[in-house]
Amino acid sequence: MAEKVDDEQLKAIVASQIRGALGFDSDQLSAKRADNIERYEGEPYGDERPGRSQVMSRDVMETVEAVMPSLVRAFLGNEEVVKFEPESQEDEAYAAQATDYVNLVLMRDNPGFRIAMDWMKSSLIESTSVVKLWWDESDKVQTQVYSELSDQEFVQLVQDDNVEVLEHTAFARVNGQLVEPDDAMAMQALGGVPVEAAHEVKIKRTQTKARLRWEAVPSEEFLINRRARSLDEDDSTFAFCCHRQTRTIEELLQEGYDEEIVMSAGSGEPDDEYLDEEIERTDDLEYTDAYHSDQTKLQRRVWVYECYLKADYDGDGISELRRVTVLGGGTNTQILDNEEAEELPFADLTAIRLPFRFYGWSLADLTKDIQRLKTALWRAMMDGLYLSLYPHKAVDENRVDLDDLLSEEPGSTYRVNGDPGSAIVPMATQWNGAQAFPMMEYIDRVLISRSGVNDLAGGLDGGVLQGETARAVDEAANAARARVELMARVFAETGWTRLMKLALKMLNRHQDRARTVRLRNEWVPIDPRSWNVDMDVRINVALGIGTKGEQINKLMALLGKQEAIMAQMGPTNPMAPLGNYYKGVSKLSEAMDVDPDALFTDPAEWVEQQRQQPPPPNPEMEKAKAEMAMEQQKAQASLQQSQAEAQLRAETDRMKAENDAAIARERAQMDAQAAIQKAQLQAQVDREVAANKLELERDKMQQDHAYRMAELAAEQELEREKMRAGSRDGQGNINLSD
Repeated sequence: MAEKVDDEQLKAIVASQIRGALGFDSDQLSAKRADNIERYEGEPYGDERPGRSQVMSRDVMETVEAVMPSLVRAFLGNEEVVKFEPESQEDEAYAAQATDYVNLVLMRDNPGFRIAMDWMKSSLIESTSVVKLWWDESDKVQTQVYSELSDQEFVQLVQDDNVEVLEHTAFARVNGQLVEPDDAMAMQALGGVPVEAAHEVKIKRTQTKARLRWEAVPSEEFLINRRARSLDEDDSTFAFCCHRQTRTIEELLQEGYDEEIVMSAGSGEPDDEYLDEEIERTDDLEYTDAYHSDQTKLQRRVWVYECYLKADYDGDGISELRRVTVLGGGTNTQILDNEEAEELPFADLTAIRLPFRFYGWSLADLTKDIQRLKTALWRAMMDGLYLSLYPHKAVDENRVDLDDLLSEEPGSTYRVNGDPGSAIVPMATQWNGAQAFPMMEYIDRVLISRSGVNDLAGGLDGGVLQGETARAVDEAANAARARVELMARVFAETGWTRLMKLALKMLNRHQDRARTVRLRNEWVPIDPRSWNVDMDVRINVALGIGTKGEQINKLMALLGKQEAIMAQMGPTNPMAPLGNYYKGVSKLSEAMDVDPDALFTDPAEWVEQQRQQPPPPNPEMEKAKAEMAMEQQKAQASLQQSQAEAQLRAETDRMKAENDAAIARERAQMDAQAAIQKAQLQAQVDREVAANKLELERDKMQQDHAYRMAELAAEQELEREKMRAGSRDGQGNINLSD
């Protein structure tokens, strides 16, 4: 049965691996890298003597800076740092998407140019350099204050799941002024003024931003076992690697680590004096290092070791790769986290690889001894020149004032007793510095031979090529670039290849939703979960060390040869057929930053289209078809003419009917209007007649009434007369017979 590794055993294994790793303490590797940084920065050697030349040769810096433009042009000169090329038709869409998206994530979502520059330059100065990739889901916390929010705005704000209300005060807005709610209700009750709600709130907004990140790791922060040959989890020589860095207590607590372990961290950690590389990198800066200061408990920095090693922690008999995060380093080790890992999240670059070793050589390793030798020669030449210009003097101290003699100002006075020619005698020194120039030239040739960097590697001056043939210039330029091209090829096949494959795997594993990004001038959704990370792809890092102009000239020359062959032997010749010519113009378009598919069509596709078309028909049949087509055209023309005439007649009839209908509608409208006017006039006449009749009846009634009233008055008067005359019946009736 397999023996399971428990926590105590794992702690001991990690501590032992840290103590034995390369770069943990001030070992030879750390001392060499620190010395390389000193030589690159032109720091003094420490053997300088007062009053002697202290000039420094800067060959290390000049060599590194001469190589960097070529590497930047090779890897960062195009938008696509890497290109995934499918090996099968099924991988076509995935490879195209992976190419665009991986480049976008590495170079645009991150400060890719800066990271790549640090990564490559560190390799040229300090030998092997490392970058680290990780999936970051850190929370961004912001405290914000909002004032004078309406009820709707306040509810909408606090309903956000990412918002936590810290402080809230409710107000009321009356006539544009904020008052307390009780005062507002009293004012509304008295005067009936309108009242609006207003809120002042302080919130904490937490946003989680998930993205793939990468960063160059300082050389002193990376440790690896001494027998490792490569940074590959499947390499049998790999046993352990580690990224150590300082973290604040607050950061570790926020990540959920055990508070008791984190707060007790401090003992057994490496002192800053062991970090030779960091000291040399920052020794010209005046600062106070408070990494282990107790002034602020939560801001105190401690060393955290993120270790990767193989161990059988689950007892299944198979050692799996594990990620173990510890405090304390090689002593007093405390485990913070322990989990299984998919792969090593590191990629490495080495300018000059050494067989069967992880750490190789840098350009500084190749040139710093030459810089030391040139510095010694240069100083000796300058000391001799100073002595020839300002020779020693033989002085009679009894006759010369020594204070005057120590003054070197032009026109100064020397106080001398007696003849000055015998009191002060210059001791002439002959300058022989010219004899050192051949040695300096020899050293420069050695430097060129080692590094491959000369005046033709990065640029030319006006006097370098005088008297040289074009062939000699090309050979010199090619020789100057050969070593740089070799470095670029090593970079491409090692670190850059691993970087892109790691990015592809991590995006596929961690990005859990589609993301809409702008690619090739279009907004497209990208979902890496659909990618097959094991698809056959090739990493095609741009290795064009020459300029684009040189590439275009070369392609133009080759296309000219192809055109000459096709003109003589035809487009289907076996040497330069049309398909090869299409490949040439495609390469030329890419060198000119133009999409070849927008300008040219692959002849193979055109041939396939022609092959799918039916064979050409019989001429007689074509003639008959043409005559039949002409007859059909005539019949169709006659039919179209008949249809046009019928359509014209129908249109004419329709227009006539519409005109008649319009006239009828207008006539009916006029008749109706006349009838209405006649009825209105008749009604007016009838009203006037009725009014006149009513007036006559009223007059007649008034006359009849007046007549009746007069008649009644006459009768009344008659009766009174009868009464006065007396009547026999006593009723005042007068007998008319009497």
